[in-house]
Amino acid sequence: MKVPVSELQQRVNNLQENLQRKEIDGALLVQRADTFYYSGTAQNIHIYIPQVGEPLVMAYRDVARAEEETAWNVIPLLGLSKIPGYLKEAGLPLPQVLGLEFDVLPVSNYERYRRAFKEISFVDVSAFIRLQRATKSAWEIARLEETALVFPQVLAYAQEILRPGLTEVEFDSHLEQKARAAGHEGYSRVRGFGSEFHFGAVFSGSRATLSGCFDGPIVGRGASIAFPQGPSKAVIQAGESIILDFITVVNGYQTDQTRVIAYGNMSTELLAAHETVLEVEERLRKAMTPGRIAGEIYDEIMTWVRENTPYEQNFMGFGQTRVAFIGHGIGLELDELPTISRGAKEVLVSGMVVAIEPKFVFPGLGAVGIEDTVVVEGAEGARFLTLSPREPIIVR
Repeated sequence: MKVPVSELQQRVNNLQENLQRKEIDGALLVQRADTFYYSGTAQNIHIYIPQVGEPLVMAYRDVARAEEETAWNVIPLLGLSKIPGYLKEAGLPLPQVLGLEFDVLPVSNYERYRRAFKEISFVDVSAFIRLQRATKSAWEIARLEETALVFPQVLAYAQEILRPGLTEVEFDSHLEQKARAAGHEGYSRVRGFGSEFHFGAVFSGSRATLSGCFDGPIVGRGASIAFPQGPSKAVIQAGESIILDFITVVNGYQTDQTRVIAYGNMSTELLAAHETVLEVEERLRKAMTPGRIAGEIYDEIMTWVRENTPYEQNFMGFGQTRVAFIGHGIGLELDELPTISRGAKEVLVSGMVVAIEPKFVFPGLGAVGIEDTVVVEGAEGARFLTLSPREPIIVR
């Protein structure tokens, strides 16, 4: 699906307004999610967006596919040192202040830009690009609603095939196959340095309580010490709580969703904790209204858990391994703004999309949790984009 020209133009207009306010002459963008957002092509490109005027797409490869996919002028990129010349040939003035994505730009590329652009200043435009992308248009929300249609099919299939004796990896791979057949594209883009993420994960029993390298409340043992997160080769047992935490992607747009399933039965302790999880999620959803500060919502939810449940030390991890967030922005990347996290300063506005994920971890026993992708809209709180049943599923 091509991104409409009107959508691309509005995105560029919004960025140019920021460039003008900040007195930045232009932005040179290279990170895949950002270049796709402003150009509509995910080919290997640089895009230069001037303070005024039409963007210039410079493509390493593939030039022909980039020309087919973007609304902007495309030229071959034959070397970073040639970029100033390309701008001149396109009739664009050379910038005196040039914006770059400092949060993701390799230092080696930065040094090459310094050599190519003599006597100019470089500034970071990452923050306001990420904040712009945090608020989704109606067209983007429609794409996310399409993506959300995949997970219910995966969840229904999970109930058909779950049985004791499957390993976590086997169960996970069967569900990924189903997701791919239902439209999941297989890639999950993550912005954070050193971040890696699979389609999602199956965590069963005590394996779901292991902390690890990934900054999340439930990490899993993983397949090996080289990839120490996600599903393991452990065999799923009857009576264990099983966390299904999956990302699905359609047309580049991601949704994130978690549900709990078990074979035969599940402990009364975990079932009781799951009831609390559902209440926490609903309180969080209702609190996410335009004008609220993300960090204040986090504090409000943490206070409620501490004062009204016995699970404070089990919330979002266990003890000292707990994470300091209960929601993260999502869209073209898994780790977008805003985050519902300790100290977060972002003010929620209508159109922001967040994966909210309250979870409880009980060492030696298992974990329960829920995750849904929601969109901030109005005074009634955020609206669910993901629509699967939220109660634990017991397969018999």
